[in-house]
Amino acid sequence: MAAYFIAHGTLKNTEKMLEYVDRSGPIVAHYGGEFISVGEVKAVLTGKHKHKRTAIFKFPDVASAEAWYNSDAYKAIWPLRNEAGDFDFIVIEEY
Repeated sequence: MAAYFIAHGTLKNTEKMLEYVDRSGPIVAHYGGEFISVGEVKAVLTGKHKHKRTAIFKFPDVASAEAWYNSDAYKAIWPLRNEAGDFDFIVIEEY
């Protein structure tokens, strides 16, 4: 069953973010992930949401999303990600 990786983030450094996106894209693709959407949060209809941007990727399944996240290749760019922004990541399974 497909899984969606959802990243909520607030940018700290645009140049670092562009580098992170460039380096992370091939790693995501290697694990079967595909980019769905990224954009600014336009409205919070209830509750509180601390981040300004959201990105969504689709993976074949939860195991693939977790394998990507825990891969040595992706772990190698975690410092770059942390310089680029502050993030909360979640994975949900397709209904």
